[in-house]
Amino acid sequence: MIAAATPYGFGTYRVLSGVALAALPPTGANSVDECIEVNWCTSTVPTDIEWHHHWRDGETVVLSLAKYGRDYWLRVPDIADFLVQISPSCRIALSSGSPATDAATLEHLLVDQLLPRLLSHRGECMVHASALAIEDRHALFLGPSGWGKSTLAGLLHRRGHRVLSDDCVQLGYFNDQLAAIPTYPSLRLNPDSLDALFPECPDTSAVADYSIKRRVDLVSTREAGTSVPVAALYLLGHPADASDAVVITPLRPAETCMALIKHSFRFDLADREATAAQLERCSHIARDVPAFRLDYPRDFTRHDELTTAVCKHLGAL
Repeated sequence: MIAAATPYGFGTYRVLSGVALAALPPTGANSVDECIEVNWCTSTVPTDIEWHHHWRDGETVVLSLAKYGRDYWLRVPDIADFLVQISPSCRIALSSGSPATDAATLEHLLVDQLLPRLLSHRGECMVHASALAIEDRHALFLGPSGWGKSTLAGLLHRRGHRVLSDDCVQLGYFNDQLAAIPTYPSLRLNPDSLDALFPECPDTSAVADYSIKRRVDLVSTREAGTSVPVAALYLLGHPADASDAVVITPLRPAETCMALIKHSFRFDLADREATAAQLERCSHIARDVPAFRLDYPRDFTRHDELTTAVCKHLGAL
């Protein structure tokens, strides 16, 4: 079934989607890069396909990729199969979904997994990070899922700072300065963080049927595709290694480069040219932007201490 396409903005790209992507902002005039089409299709996964890469959460495979001719197939086990056509047009087609798969889960897979990976395949630097406007400066916070990026973003939001993007940021250079292009501003929070940050119980929506996280929509005052200069990167330390104090320490460029590579979205890991280009991009960014490791106790009763330390540090750069 082919649904009527609705235009959305994702970074600097225009997404024409027949699948509802309510988390994304309407497309703006600045979204002038190539268009990506998203819709359903009648194709099915070929029987002779070979899955050559798997992304895992612990021992569980959460995403698999296979190259088939000029196209790619992506499989989310027991949930959905996606056909990704790179040429002649850039297109994501939902081939099949489990009868139990709901709209929120499909949106989550497209917005948080497939679109970032597809843009990275097209040469963009897509980083798993939160982006915030703190006073008159912009900072990125990097870290794996579950380490507190969204909670920290929510704490800074409660203090009056703007969340530009919660989970994925497109990075690029404009006038020789590193800039971040947000993808969407909503927060994805676990129940404990949601209760602590939003005790008034705002309207929330499910992230996916396999996740306990809830999505909190935030109002964005920026048009899709608008870039902001990046003043600093902060790499979140492992929660288990946190001391009893907020500690911010400089990272060497080599450490910053490795952190950017680790927390970047990738599509075809067998593509050597893409790997080399990613290394070059991350090395360039690591030389240009100050970066720091941020360690802090995961204690909601001390959020003022944390947000004050972050704001003071960023403001003093």
